Amino acid sequence: MKKRGLGVWIGVAVALVCVLVACTSLWKIIKEKVEAENRIAIVIDDMGCKLTPIDDILSIDIPITLSILPSRPYSIEAAEKAREKGREIILHLPMEPRGYPEKNPGEGCLYITMSHEEIRQQLDEDIAAVPSITGVNNHMGSRFMEDDDGVEVVLKYLKKRGLFFLDSLTTGNSKGKKIAEKIGVEYIARDVFIDNSRDFSNIRAKLIRIIEKKDSWKTLVLIGHPHDVTIEALRETAPLFRAEGIEIVPLSDLIQ
Repeated sequence: MKKRGLGVWIGVAVALVCVLVACTSLWKIIKEKVEAENRIAIVIDDMGCKLTPIDDILSIDIPITLSILPSRPYSIEAAEKAREKGREIILHLPMEPRGYPEKNPGEGCLYITMSHEEIRQQLDEDIAAVPSITGVNNHMGSRFMEDDDGVEVVLKYLKKRGLFFLDSLTTGNSKGKKIAEKIGVEYIARDVFIDNSRDFSNIRAKLIRIIEKKDSWKTLVLIGHPHDVTIEALRETAPLFRAEGIEIVPLSDLIQ
């Protein structure tokens, strides 16, 4: 009887091991399939200056991330409307560009001549001006983002506030990634500006090329602006992304 009982328990143990192995293999297959899916985040910069684009963008049935400038006429309203629709909101943080002051980033800007305390104080004001943000990306900033010291002050501050940073890559010499890795703040970079040309056909063609080349990429961050032609191109191509199995997600979903 004892031997028979032992045999039963051994059989149960073997069966459980087989089930565990099968479940592990199944989970690996599912995980590989999920990770193989194409995902993109679409960020619309320069929000808060005008009212009309807010409703137009939110009427598109995809989770577009809104990047809102601080202290603009409709900054708060844009954030409130986006929150009501369940959309992700980030701060579009003005930074000094090359060519300043001819190129003017507007109110709330960070300058390389600022002290550390002045940078932190301006960040406080800008973050307070756009409710419910989960992260920050730079508006202009081709000069500021090349300054190691200034970038480090900003990213340390964002880490303290629990915010991620999207590097718009307005300069090829951005210090964002290097400093982010150094201090351990969540970081992601822009892949494509979709509307350098304000031409509907060009914007649509760029989006179609992204779809057609989906085998060459896994995740992408697209940045556009609240132009009528950009909004209409996104509205027209959104169903095409879905049809090709490309998932459009909030920006934070792509941050590792």
